[in-house]
Amino acid sequence: MHHVLGYSLDEWMAILTIISIVGGVLIWLLNVAIKNGTEKLSNSVRRLINQIDNLSHTINSIETTASRTAKRVDKLEDRFEEHIGEAKVRNQKIKSLEHEVFDDKRRNEDE
Repeated sequence: MHHVLGYSLDEWMAILTIISIVGGVLIWLLNVAIKNGTEKLSNSVRRLINQIDNLSHTINSIETTASRTAKRVDKLEDRFEEHIGEAKVRNQKIKSLEHEVFDDKRRNEDE
């Protein structure tokens, strides 16, 4: 019979069969482990994506609300400036009336 490295052809076939079976079992175990690990990872990634979408929606809502609030504040500031201008005009009128009244009283008292 033929011998290679001290083993016969039948012994080599037995060794290759054992290695193939053990390798197949290891590959199957790795495949199962990867599928289970990947499935859990996939679920986690899906949840993360959903949370990011919710966060994005919330940020957009906040941005919209902030934009509307800024517009309202700008309008109120404009109205406030108008009121300040009107108050300055009234104060000028009051001062001019005070001068007229007090100047007339002083003139009348002097006469």
